[in-house]
Amino acid sequence: MVELGQITPPVGFNLFVLQGLTGESIGRVALAAAPFFALMCLAALIISIWPTIVLWLPTVLSG
Repeated sequence: MVELGQITPPVGFNLFVLQGLTGESIGRVALAAAPFFALMCLAALIISIWPTIVLWLPTVLSG
């Protein structure tokens, strides 16, 4: 969730860092980050619907 906030305009701190490094416009940087934003939203949705996905490995390792 923190990373989602850091790549979401207008606060998107990471977008401004990338803009400074590349010299591209903020719109272009935000557009390039959009697929990653969508994937993180999808992952958050999947984890919200099926939380056992996240809890499976600790359950298996604990015995």
